[in-house]
Amino acid sequence: MQDLYDELWGKHFHPGYKVNLNETGDKTFPDLEFAKGKKEQVFNILKVRSKLPCGMNQLLVCQEFEMIKHKLLETGIPVRNLNLDCKIASQPSSGKSFFLSYLLVLRILAGQPTIFRRNDSHYYLFDSNSHGSKTDANSLFDLSQDQKRVLWILTDGVLEGEGWNDKGHSWFGVLAVSPKNLRGSRKWVKDRNVGSRNMRKWEWDEIVAAFSLESSEPPTPCQISMLFTTFTCLGPIARTCLQSISLRDAKAYNRSLKMYLDKVDDEIDTFIVQGGFQTVDSSIHQHASHMIAIIDPSDDRLSCKAQITSRWIAHKVFEKAQIKSQLNCFELYKYLTHQDPLRSAAGWFFEGYTHDWFGKGGSFEADELLIKDNNTPPLKFKTNESKSLNYFMDANNLATQVRVEGGQGVEQDAIGKYFLPYNANFESVDGLVFSDLDTLILLQITIAKSHDIKLCRVKKLCKSLPATIKNIHIVFIIPEDYISEYLSIQSVPEASDVKPRATDLTINQFRLVLTEEIMQLMAVDGPFKVRDGGLVFG
Repeated sequence: MQDLYDELWGKHFHPGYKVNLNETGDKTFPDLEFAKGKKEQVFNILKVRSKLPCGMNQLLVCQEFEMIKHKLLETGIPVRNLNLDCKIASQPSSGKSFFLSYLLVLRILAGQPTIFRRNDSHYYLFDSNSHGSKTDANSLFDLSQDQKRVLWILTDGVLEGEGWNDKGHSWFGVLAVSPKNLRGSRKWVKDRNVGSRNMRKWEWDEIVAAFSLESSEPPTPCQISMLFTTFTCLGPIARTCLQSISLRDAKAYNRSLKMYLDKVDDEIDTFIVQGGFQTVDSSIHQHASHMIAIIDPSDDRLSCKAQITSRWIAHKVFEKAQIKSQLNCFELYKYLTHQDPLRSAAGWFFEGYTHDWFGKGGSFEADELLIKDNNTPPLKFKTNESKSLNYFMDANNLATQVRVEGGQGVEQDAIGKYFLPYNANFESVDGLVFSDLDTLILLQITIAKSHDIKLCRVKKLCKSLPATIKNIHIVFIIPEDYISEYLSIQSVPEASDVKPRATDLTINQFRLVLTEEIMQLMAVDGPFKVRDGGLVFG
């Protein structure tokens, strides 16, 4: 590490790197999130000649790194009875080693004494005397209090030795590990009253910037499309997007993708066989895996919960559970709904059942929200039975499918078709139906106690669809135990915001209950038809 010391000690750092993402432009994924990654943006990078502890000599400085750095600076001078150290918890492959390397460089540049610790056998001390030379635990513990008081210890190795738990050490330690490895440092956490931060997932534009940084040439549209597929379907995980799945060419991509999906299938099979008892939490905390579950931190980063990695993974779990046994799949869904850490998984199961429900075809009745009297008529609509799902890529693609050829209205054949967005990130619209030539029903499937509908998606749909659409009915599909939560209106766009110059557009809200009885009947083998919101076996 001495070469790193010689290069950086006491020098100034002015990061700045402009990643030109416009050159990656194509329309393979006409999605708001995808477009965000194509904009020309300014990102900070850290670039040195010497190899950093993370094994690289340059890395993208995520916005999250800056935020955590500032929080550490606020608590980095230990005060009696306050946090003496801090732990950074994050799932594997989220950039913890990158963050520690970034923090180390900043402290070396500022001439601030710092230890980088890999484990209890490998310590490197950076100060005006040691110059990044290797040291050991005994030498560290024998430092004077004055030396310890200005010292930061950065490590991604478990702190198990008794010496680390001593409250008398006046240094400030920063441990960045996965939840599984953090279990080995519990006594340190307790005795040193360790503070906690949780690192968020990578954003799409950061993934694109990091990929662009590693490439000698600008990424091709094909590479960006493959990258977005990985990001959307397999999760916002840096290692998965940038290392596990090759983007060299289509052949390499398909080969590495198959290998990765085989591992995903194995984890899903274990989850199903154990009836959900191998929880999403244990996937992270016991097995240090991110194949089917990831950490979702709170906005203040002080707490976190586990959730299914992506909608695609969740639907894969639902699909495989149904293949093994439709009835057992329903029992698994019921189990998931009663476990708070697993409710995100239950939500995806509920969405899967809802898609099946509408796809079977039938008549449905939805109750209007904010009912003024008991005589308010329900919203009645039908969906046609369909052998395959009717997908649309974006608002323009939907308009092409439903518009009268050479005309301005909605095609008669589109009435009753159940459409789903192909892109998993089509926010606020899980499905839709044209119940009449002038009426669009937007379906939001949720097991949340409340749900907001975002303006941007609804506005984009209305702008692309024929102007003959005069009525938009937003229908919240909910489980029966949430009826009381959906008696009053939810936060949805106003008609004047969706179509500012139109005076003949109306937007109403409804709720439609998918009961456990219907789901259970759907899980029973045998042909059936959906009629009037119920099931009749044929």
